[in-house]
Order: sequence, then C-alpha cells, then structure tokens
Amino acid sequence: MRENSEKGRRVIKRAVQNGSTMVDDQSPPIWEDSRPWVCDGGVYQFSYEVRNERPATRYFWDLTPVQQADQDNIVQFDELPRLDREKFRLVGLGDDAVDEETPLDVGMTFVYANADRNQSALVPTPDRPVIEWKTGSRARFSITDSNSKNATLKTYQYTAHQLAPTVEAYGQQLRTRYTFELSGLSDAERNLVEKSIGRYGYNIERGGTPSDAFWSLIEIFQQHEAVVDGKEGVTGDYLTTYDGQVYWVELVNGTTFGGEKRRRSSRIAGSHHSK
Repeated sequence: MRENSEKGRRVIKRAVQNGSTMVDDQSPPIWEDSRPWVCDGGVYQFSYEVRNERPATRYFWDLTPVQQADQDNIVQFDELPRLDREKFRLVGLGDDAVDEETPLDVGMTFVYANADRNQSALVPTPDRPVIEWKTGSRARFSITDSNSKNATLKTYQYTAHQLAPTVEAYGQQLRTRYTFELSGLSDAERNLVEKSIGRYGYNIERGGTPSDAFWSLIEIFQQHEAVVDGKEGVTGDYLTTYDGQVYWVELVNGTTFGGEKRRRSSRIAGSHHSK
C-alpha cells in the first residue's frame, strides 16, 4: 500500500504543477474514477490515457540496513543511473526523502521494461549491492531472482483538472449543485432517516427484507443526482437537507434487490455537514 500511495502522491504533485505528467507502472497509480484530491489548497480530478505498453520484468527486492560494508560494494545514491533513482523516488526512498529516521528494512517491487534493463545498475543483479544515501544511511539491496516475473509496463499520461481553487469553494459547488431537501416524509420514513443519522447508520443484514419505507426513500434519492455514483444497484453518495441541517448520505448496496440474489448487507448512513 505504501508503494502505491507514494507513487500516487508524486503523480498528483507533478500533474498539478505541470498540467500533466507521465509515469510508468503496471496499473494506474490513481484510478480515473477516484474521488477528487486536494493538492496545494486546490481540488482536482485526474484523467489518464495509456500512451505505450512494453514487455517488462517485475523484480521483488529487499533492503537490509547495514552499518559497515566494503567500499567496493557501496554505491552513492546519486551515482545510480537515473532510471534506478526514479524508481526509488516514486516509492518515497529518494535521496531527499531518506533521513536518519527513515525505515530501510523494507521490501517492494520494481518493474523494468526489458529494453531498459541494461541501463540499470540494480537488475537483474546489483553491480554494487550497498546503497548509501546522502544522510549516510546505508542498506543492502538484494533481488529474489526466483520471484521475478514477466509483466507489461504501461506508460500513463495523467492530466490534472482543477475543480475548485479551494476546498471551501468546492464544498459550495457541491451544495449548490447536488443538495435537495428531504421533506414530506411519512412517520416510517422519518424513523428510518433518524436511524441513518445515528452512529451506525441504518442497516439491512444479509437475508433481510427491505421495508416499504426503505424503498420509498431509495426512490426519493434516485430522483436526484448523486455526488458519487455507485457501481451497483442503489449505491451512491448524496447531499440533502433534513430538518434544517445538511447531510452527506451514503447508500451502500451490497445486494441486487431486483431479484432474489442477496449477497451481503445494505445500509443508509448520514453524516452532518455544516452549511
């Protein structure tokens, strides 16, 4: 998880600064339908397209901290080829990111295009196995050759799209566009909404039967545009006002209600948001 999150943060930063950026990976570091991201105070969404695909090899590797090492086995981080340095930077282990407190007892994967491997000083076997960062921290880099696997390395071009210059402005945009009022509810519907506002939301366990009030509320929500559309059934996130307060409502549908295919529980949960 750390590897993906570090890559994602760096992709976001570069795309915002430059408008777009390229990154090599097996799968998208940021999924196109992910929720908006906050960067440098602004709110952004990101799109990508695959610009290239190349045969590659995935290498599983470990770092082991060392205090002493033969000088012939030590390579300064800034002496590594640019290709290798960039791999480390993308996972938060660049020369500027590593200090005396950085854990170096880690294992991850790097994917190298087969055509680029001759540019590396680390794969398929390291020329000098001990890496020294500018802070003086050292770690031995080792490849588990038996775990290396064929892969496809894709080049993704990410483009940043600013949704709002500030978080506050984005919140106002959402409220203006999506908020609707929950009113004129029956007693049963109000009771269900009150439970949804509670700490645990309103849940229908696996095998349970949704009430008529549940279905009528679902129909009300589906008449309005969701802030975030779900992938399945009634799942989605909505903004609504209820008794003068603004709520973010999550409809989580783990069941295909249209037939008898019930797979897991469903819930309605509301969290309070100030106007």
